[in-house]
Amino acid sequence: MAALLFSTLACRAVTRMIIPDAPTVPPPPTFTPIPPSTATSTATIEANASCPLLLEDIVDAATSFGSSEEARDERYLVTYSVAGDTIHDPQYETVPADLKDEQDDLTTQKSIWNYFTSIIPAEQRDLIAEYSIITDGKDNILAAVSQTYDDPSRWALEVDIADSDNYYSLTFTLIHEFGHLLTLNASQVPPSIDVFNNPDDDVIYQNAVTSCSDYFSGEGCSNPDSYINAFYERFWPEILEEWQQIDSIEDEDIYYEKLNKFYDEYEDQFVTDYAVTNPAEDIAESWSFFVLSPKPEGNTIANEKVLFFYEYPELVDLRQKILNRLCIAFPQ
Repeated sequence: MAALLFSTLACRAVTRMIIPDAPTVPPPPTFTPIPPSTATSTATIEANASCPLLLEDIVDAATSFGSSEEARDERYLVTYSVAGDTIHDPQYETVPADLKDEQDDLTTQKSIWNYFTSIIPAEQRDLIAEYSIITDGKDNILAAVSQTYDDPSRWALEVDIADSDNYYSLTFTLIHEFGHLLTLNASQVPPSIDVFNNPDDDVIYQNAVTSCSDYFSGEGCSNPDSYINAFYERFWPEILEEWQQIDSIEDEDIYYEKLNKFYDEYEDQFVTDYAVTNPAEDIAESWSFFVLSPKPEGNTIANEKVLFFYEYPELVDLRQKILNRLCIAFPQ
């Protein structure tokens, strides 16, 4: 199958949006990272009777998400270097006076990072080199991941501090962003050095796409046996041509109008309306439902996308570890 090409409208394939009205839980001042012996106990969920209800609430909150059609300026407030569980060496950006309080809110910044490290096992985070606090105001971008500027095999986690007080939405989104790391890291999608070093060169990008016989994520050509290529080959061929026609539309108003109609037509194939954005978002959303939802019993394509992950024993094991950690870490 021919490689998939993202248009400029879809190039930021690692961002998840948030819209208002999801349940809000005020954050505690700090989190204590979970000891591995406790976090990996297979009895955690069974012992915590409230956890299934918690997971249901998190997924319910996720269904209020959507791909925002409102473009806003995204500001970086501070970027930390990451060493294991630790963030250090903060690099502060120049920001307007109305963002100084958020830039200086070290307690919340550290709480978000500690929460992330509490729910995602350490061995799954060794590719993260940076952690950035960003904002574009309330209720738009919540979080993203992206390659670092100096190493395409290393990644940065970005979180909007303005939306971080909603721990239902934050939890789903952090698991979604980890889904990108899981499916786009260098062992799954070897980064294209030419594309990385020449981000504005369309000729180099087109050449990289043309030479890829599998799924091309934007970062590089996926391995044939990668999670994302297997997902793409199984679930996207029948809708790909129609989706590509929409994705090539440059007028954003028309693009979103057509994309919304596309979702309405194929709603039973996607776990959320945001998953329709492109295959990278589709697999990340499906991954989040795999982690947070009971094993589906229906026969829709959306359910098949969730069941896809159960074919990989290592992912079933990882799901259990994340859930066990989440049931302990979620603020009560």
